[in-house]
Amino acid sequence: MRRILAIAVALIMSASCSLAQKAHIKNLPNYDLKTWHFGFTVGMNNLGFRVANADDFYDQSGIYGVDAVKYTGFHLGPLSNLRLTNHLDLRMMFNLSFNQRDLVFHRLDMKGEQKVMNEYTMSINSTMLEFPVQIKYKAERMTNFAPYVIMGANFRYDLSGECKPADDNSISLKKIDPCVEWGVGFDCYLPYFKLAVELKYGLGLMETLDPNGKEFANSIKSLKSNSWTISLHFE
Repeated sequence: MRRILAIAVALIMSASCSLAQKAHIKNLPNYDLKTWHFGFTVGMNNLGFRVANADDFYDQSGIYGVDAVKYTGFHLGPLSNLRLTNHLDLRMMFNLSFNQRDLVFHRLDMKGEQKVMNEYTMSINSTMLEFPVQIKYKAERMTNFAPYVIMGANFRYDLSGECKPADDNSISLKKIDPCVEWGVGFDCYLPYFKLAVELKYGLGLMETLDPNGKEFANSIKSLKSNSWTISLHFE
């Protein structure tokens, strides 16, 4: 439902830009000449894991597989934009992000005299502070529409990182998760403000698994994050 809503909003805003284009009315004509712009961002994201199995994976107490499951989360926060040149901006944000990720372990257990494959799901609920810093390269403005590309870094700090169920086999995650990000978007100049619709991908750089010597943690060699994000920036 959230994905459908986000797509619908993006289509509506795109249609608004198209209508303004046809009318040849240039909204906010001096907008891009200002040095600073401020606003806020809201959006949805899918934060997940890239899992690499341990070298002796199949010897780890009968564990035969680990799957990472993503869920749709959301984020919001203020943003600031510094004009560097006619086509380059420096954009900085401070986001609060809410996410859930699952790790599903497939383990071969004994049930009487038979072996049965069971699933053990660990749900990781995170509330993160995010500090994205991006370089934005924008094309020449076409009346009220301007496509752009972005690239930058995002420093994430997990405030909670709660793992359920919290039992003797629970894994632990590190609080810090820096990543690089890149994406595309378009600016739509409306009569009273500018709206940007943006899609980006994030790739975690550091190991997020905190080795604790427990059974399930020992079956994982590497656990790094990845993410897809769709955002609406209001400036």
